[in-house]
Amino acid sequence: MTAVAIGVLILAHVADYATFLVMVARHGLGSEANPIVATIFDDWGLALLTAAKFATVLLVAAVFLVSVKERPWIATGVLAFGVLIGALGAVSNVLTIGA
Repeated sequence: MTAVAIGVLILAHVADYATFLVMVARHGLGSEANPIVATIFDDWGLALLTAAKFATVLLVAAVFLVSVKERPWIATGVLAFGVLIGALGAVSNVLTIGA
């Protein structure tokens, strides 16, 4: 079950990342709703943005894995929030692509 949960987290953020790339290619960086993402991409490029995305997913997964046995409700909340943020980003990007 833990592997599936982390897989869903990864899938949500890969979808966010992939739709971000399509959205920026079609509509430009100004279409990105998250100013932190836009600034990282604009100032340091795709390589650092990719590293930041990877580090964020790794951090959420690590917090989940470390806390799941002793604090399962907190661990589940952290993981669910991470999935929600990735999915929300992907949905926002898809809606912008279609606009």
